[in-house]
Amino acid sequence: MNLERLPNEEKLTLCRKYYLGGFAFLPFLWLVNVVWFFKEAFVKPTYTEQLKIKTCECQSANHSLCTQRKCC
Repeated sequence: MNLERLPNEEKLTLCRKYYLGGFAFLPFLWLVNVVWFFKEAFVKPTYTEQLKIKTCECQSANHSLCTQRKCC
């Protein structure tokens, strides 16, 4: 899926779905979320939904790292 074609509202919705999906015993989704939405959250010029995407990104990265530490 090309994120460039999606409207910002749909990007936020998709980012939240991946974040919440990580809680459903799929912590790999947190890592996918971080990689996939990093540019949208931290590189692109500011837009309305970006702050919420950044929040999901940071929380996904945090949860992903914590899960990996528990497994190792």
